[in-house]
Amino acid sequence: MSMSALAALPVIGELAKAAADITKSIAPLIQPFADVAAKTLGDTLKNTSDEQSKSIDFDTAKKEQSVTITFS
Repeated sequence: MSMSALAALPVIGELAKAAADITKSIAPLIQPFADVAAKTLGDTLKNTSDEQSKSIDFDTAKKEQSVTITFS
């Protein structure tokens, strides 16, 4: 049995909706593991780059700007 392309569009739409629902359901379950992995990776990178790190003072580069808009 074969389907034409136009007849298959509703089926593809339903499959996409189901995939989105599954993703929305799984994402909160995976989030804690992703947080732990990101923290571990950040700690590892911080510990290995301490020797190569250089400090940058962003306060001195801060400039105040003012913008004036006039409507006529």
